Amino acid sequence: MRILVVDDDRATRRQLVYIVKELPDLEVHEAGSQAEAHALLERHTIDIALIDLRLNAADPDNRDGLGLVREVRARAATPIVVSGSDGMHDVREAMRFGAHDYILKEELSSDFVLPILKSLCSQRQLEKEVITLRSKRYPPPTDSLIGPSVAMQRLREILQRVSVSDRPVLVTGPTGSGKELAVRAIHALGGHPDQPFLDLNCGAFPESLIESQLFGHERGAFTGADRKQEGFFAAVRQGTLFLDEIAELPLELQAKLLRVLETRTYRPVGASQARTFEGRVVAATHADLEERVAKGQFREDLFYRLNVLEVTVPSLDERREDIPSLVAHFAAKQSRPLEFTATAVEMLTNASWPGNVRQLRNLVDRLAVFTESRVTPELISSLPGRNKLKEAAPLAELVRAVLRLPDVDKMQLMTNALVDEAMRLSEGNKTAAARLLGVHRKVVERYVSRADSANGLDADD
Repeated sequence: MRILVVDDDRATRRQLVYIVKELPDLEVHEAGSQAEAHALLERHTIDIALIDLRLNAADPDNRDGLGLVREVRARAATPIVVSGSDGMHDVREAMRFGAHDYILKEELSSDFVLPILKSLCSQRQLEKEVITLRSKRYPPPTDSLIGPSVAMQRLREILQRVSVSDRPVLVTGPTGSGKELAVRAIHALGGHPDQPFLDLNCGAFPESLIESQLFGHERGAFTGADRKQEGFFAAVRQGTLFLDEIAELPLELQAKLLRVLETRTYRPVGASQARTFEGRVVAATHADLEERVAKGQFREDLFYRLNVLEVTVPSLDERREDIPSLVAHFAAKQSRPLEFTATAVEMLTNASWPGNVRQLRNLVDRLAVFTESRVTPELISSLPGRNKLKEAAPLAELVRAVLRLPDVDKMQLMTNALVDEAMRLSEGNKTAAARLLGVHRKVVERYVSRADSANGLDADD
């Protein structure tokens, strides 16, 4: 069991570490800043994190700890916030972000802290045992989980951890990255893999039809309702209800969904009595829900209700080292064998994949139709059809080409180009673009805002 202690005050941090080490069989890590904590989270799988909400005592408005709470939750670990008695507003905010509990600095003692940690350690140990047993009985689908990259190793681990809980899950990631298969893995590893898995695309039906599909309706509830219909909330029983493209769910239905998640009850259209919902909701989207909330297009309370457990599926550009394994997997599923030369695999690995894993799979499917067996770079380039494969330019060659440009601000030119391309690859999702660039989301927002101003556009245009 690994515990991370994060506090910028060395004395407080050492006191917490001293208390924590009273528990047996623990590996304790400590960090004095958000950056140090992030580096440790990248290197180690943390089970529990004790996080000071204000990581810079010199700045009374500092709330870096809230960002860490969200990061820890996103990694399926358990955050506990540490705060002074004057910071209860921040504590309440952290609880909304998914903090499990809080500890006041005025109450730092073994008698108060250890019972909280003992309970959590027992819970985490039980979860690990359940994960091991379930993974042996119900191995998860592997279509989108293939690859040795660090990003995929982390995704597989997070999916296993998330599957143990029955709380709602939000799965995010670019189009074609494999969000649905990640959701199916959660279902397969969950407590009721033998129960139904039902999926509904929230953007594919009109509002009235979605409501009927979800809640069901009584006979005569509306014009054309000539018989009683069972909705997904009833049909899923104790299984998984997958709401794809949740960002497209109409606002009125967002309120009704929130009510179901909070009360575990629902009422079919035209019914007089509420019924119990026994299943689990997993939602997915490629849209930036925080941006939708800011624009009033998505309910903030529903966002926080869904976002307690978040799973982010990486784009293919973030996991290029997985491409050879994915190619081999898709080739093995064809009706006739395909043999890729080393140069063909290298070509695919260096190519640009705006359509992510789905685009790669479709390419292999097309190759199975238009080739006998041996796949070479020449054959890939000669494939008929649109959307030809584009090879990413080597970095050194690209830099030299930029330096040869006439007298312009080349640094600004490259920055703008990087942000523009990241926004294109992420289909306008600023959070995903920031992840591709390796920067904070606010950096992307700043550049996009400047670009809009330069073009005479409002930020919301």
